Amino acid sequence: MRKMIAGATGAALVGTALVGALPGSASATAHAVHMQKTVYSKKAKATTGSTKFDAKCITIDTGRKVAGMACFRADGDRVWIKDTLKDGLHLEVRGTVNSSGQPGYRCYGNYKGGWQICDFGSQMAENHVFLWYLSTWDGNKMKASGSEKMLPTS
Repeated sequence: MRKMIAGATGAALVGTALVGALPGSASATAHAVHMQKTVYSKKAKATTGSTKFDAKCITIDTGRKVAGMACFRADGDRVWIKDTLKDGLHLEVRGTVNSSGQPGYRCYGNYKGGWQICDFGSQMAENHVFLWYLSTWDGNKMKASGSEKMLPTS
């Protein structure tokens, strides 16, 4: 199902209400009503700091090696991502919050490694749930995606 989200036009994911995280997303059905969806897309900023890998984090792997990791911190509504392979692919966290309009969030990093941060503190609704996942990308083509995680926002 997640491949629908990754498509160039995006698509609605009915099962989990995780909607395409690209601007102009539309339903996959021919009879769907096109809706404008707010998507906050940010390029992650490098940081010299790090975050503790815990239950609020997920990894993505190639089957043999961990390709990257991501964590969500409700305090400040920040997404942390770290590319661990430096293989030319970049990481993205995509998700949605169950608030009015179900806005989407996209945090993408570079392939140079090290922790990077996207700050959604001024966009993310408080006291809601952030449903997100981590994926690897080659340009605009998704190569792999990991499991989903649901965490409360601040």
